[in-house]
This record gives sequence, C-alpha cells and structure tokens, in this order.
Amino acid sequence: MKRKKQMKAAGWMACVVATVIALQSCLDDNSYGTEDLLFSIGTVRVIEGQDYYMELDDGSKLYPADTTAIHNYAVKDEQRAFVYFSLLEGELPGYDYNAKLEHIENILTKDIYRMPPDKADSIGNDRIDVDNIWLTKNHVNIVYKFYHSNDMNKKHMLNLVIDERQDAADDGYLHLAFRHNAYNDTPLQGGTGIASFKLDNVRDQLPSYKGLCIEVNPLYGGMKSFIVETSAD
Repeated sequence: MKRKKQMKAAGWMACVVATVIALQSCLDDNSYGTEDLLFSIGTVRVIEGQDYYMELDDGSKLYPADTTAIHNYAVKDEQRAFVYFSLLEGELPGYDYNAKLEHIENILTKDIYRMPPDKADSIGNDRIDVDNIWLTKNHVNIVYKFYHSNDMNKKHMLNLVIDERQDAADDGYLHLAFRHNAYNDTPLQGGTGIASFKLDNVRDQLPSYKGLCIEVNPLYGGMKSFIVETSAD
C-alpha cells in the first residue's frame, strides 16, 4: 500500500540547512568576510554572451555587478544554483539587488524525462529518500538522500520521469517517478543533495491536474508517493 505525503513549500528551507552549513564552512575557510553574507537559491538567466543575472526563487532579480570572487564559473542559462552574495551600494534599474557574488554552488538541473519502455533499465530504480519537494515557477525541486561509497569516480544518475502508467491514472494528479541509478556503487555512507527539474516538458499539462504525484523507491520500506499541490489552497 502506497503512503502519500503532503509536501508544502513553506518548509523547504529547513531541508537545505545541512547544505548551507557545508557551504558556509567553505566560505569561512576562504575568509570571504561572511558577516554581511546573504544566501538564496535561484536560476541563472543569460542576458548576452557571458553577462547574466540571477532570478531568485521569490521572483526578485540579482545582478552580479562584482564577480571577482567567482573564478572560472561556466555560465549556463537556466542553471539552478545556491548563491552567496553581499549587497553593493547603489540601485540598478530593473534589478532588486546590486550584489557582489561570493560563491555559487550549482544544483543538478535537468529536464523531466518522458521515458520510453526500452530505457527503463538504464534509468534505474535504486533506493533513494526524499526529504522535501517544492515547486517554483519553473522547477520541481527535490531534497534527496542516498548511500554511496564516497568514490569520486562513481557517478550516480537522478531523473524525474513521466510515469508510463500516467494514462491509467484517474486521481487528478500528473504522475511522475523520481528515479535513481547507483550503477552498483557500494552503499557505505549517506549523502544529501538537491535536484531541480524543469517544468517545460509538462507545463502544458499542469492546468489539467490538481498537482503532481511523485513516486519514490525509498531507502527503507515499500514504494511511496509524494503529493505536491499546484492548485490554490
């Protein structure tokens, strides 16, 4: 019997505390002057060439007027990222924040995948826990945990796929599956992260549904389904 859990966006920040602490420690070690440091999550929006701004998850815009602390950052449109910044004096027309970027940590950002039957094995369905799921304007965001060997050469693959049984579902939710392929990595220690999946491939369908039903194969127990409401409360 599948268990369903209501996931609310209001509590998402508590689930990224561990990641924030880890990044904060990195900043402290590098003497970035963290007393005035601010933190947010956002999406890279390329303006022209390598010029870009950050669209933060509250809808505000941050322009990185000073990027001297960011070295060799590969700018990619629609890349999700943790952003540490400090505010600069002066307002910039069209932007909510004029900022110096202190650190950017990319978040895994992928499309939602329409999985053909012959790809089911390669996509995998290894065990993985979900601590929280929330929606932003353009993404489904998932805080996850799985076990790994801590071998940097061992890569895991994560995907959010359209459930092949979607056509048979009659509960008013768009059915997706959060899939994990550990590639036979040895499960020695736990690791936590965030993945963001672009809504582009399902956006036209969303108005027809009450929300998303995301199936997960958890670390312990049977399959679970997480409900993410898209309609107003």
